[in-house]
Amino acid sequence: MERKLYKFGAKDPIAVLRVQIERHCESTSWTSEAKDKLFNKNEMGLFYLLTEKSGHLPINCISESSTDNLYLVNQLAKKLKQSTIERIIDHLYTLEPEEFESFCRRFLERYGFEDMVVTQRGRDGGIDVVGYLEVGISQLHVAAQCKRYKKTNKVSRPDISQFRGDIQGEYQQGIFITTSSFTQEAQDIAFKRGCVPIVLIDGETLAEIMIDRGIGVSTSHIPIYDFEFDLI
Repeated sequence: MERKLYKFGAKDPIAVLRVQIERHCESTSWTSEAKDKLFNKNEMGLFYLLTEKSGHLPINCISESSTDNLYLVNQLAKKLKQSTIERIIDHLYTLEPEEFESFCRRFLERYGFEDMVVTQRGRDGGIDVVGYLEVGISQLHVAAQCKRYKKTNKVSRPDISQFRGDIQGEYQQGIFITTSSFTQEAQDIAFKRGCVPIVLIDGETLAEIMIDRGIGVSTSHIPIYDFEFDLI
């Protein structure tokens, strides 16, 4: 950096280097660990080459800093969130179709649906739940369809077109919820000029909403401390 041989895009290059060294560490806890192990870390938090068994290097060591630690905490938080998302999706796949529809009803209720009505199975086309949902300053009459599909079975354009045909002229918005995902064609026609808009919620989006709104997900608030001399 001093010789301007390489320009880092990151604000804190040391933190970036630390993460890469951690990935190449023999005792790393990172899931994305590197195959080749070149370093290790001693009890003081100093990195050393595996050829240096003592772990005590007099110069050119990278020691811990509060910035590095905060970066690692944020990375761990992201890792835990992604792990929770995967666990939610895995659980949804274990539900039977009727159980998934029941879950979606509870989810929509927590999401803000009012005056909900669950339609009888086999009737009302592809509509599973209807109700009212506040969107901005308006309250819309909304219909939802819930499909527990396998990961390889994506919701396609005909599925969205059929659902839209079932709700056109009676509802102001549609919500299509699935455990899998949507094809690009299905996404392209979700919002079509002059037609009822269809909100698409795939498995990952569903899990994200559950985490953000605390639906079936608990949160632990861990205090993070840093010394600020200016605050004294």
